[in-house]
Amino acid sequence: MMQWNSSKDGPRKPQANREVNIQNQILNFVRKDRALITIFLVSGKKFVGQVMGFDRYTIHIRGRDYDQIVFKHAITNVSVPRHIMQKMAGAEPDDSGPTAEVLPEGEDGGGEDEGM
Repeated sequence: MMQWNSSKDGPRKPQANREVNIQNQILNFVRKDRALITIFLVSGKKFVGQVMGFDRYTIHIRGRDYDQIVFKHAITNVSVPRHIMQKMAGAEPDDSGPTAEVLPEGEDGGGEDEGM
């Protein structure tokens, strides 16, 4: 039996190397975790809330007093808490890492430059 292919470019092959869409991964993780994020718009307005859902063009945010559909093309950046990014990477946040030391004004700690 002969099969006809109606596509112009021939049969489609499954892609072995699918590109990872980090935007969708982060939005989906934040949605499932119900974490609060901050979205900054081109206009300067900011929204703080939970991601209820998203698609290719929009993000549905639920704030304290509002539900908002935000068009992605109007977003300049999205702030996600660091602990969420660490959870997403699979590493639990730990307190054993280096800590910042607060020095009195005028003191630089006397240490060496660390690679800068």
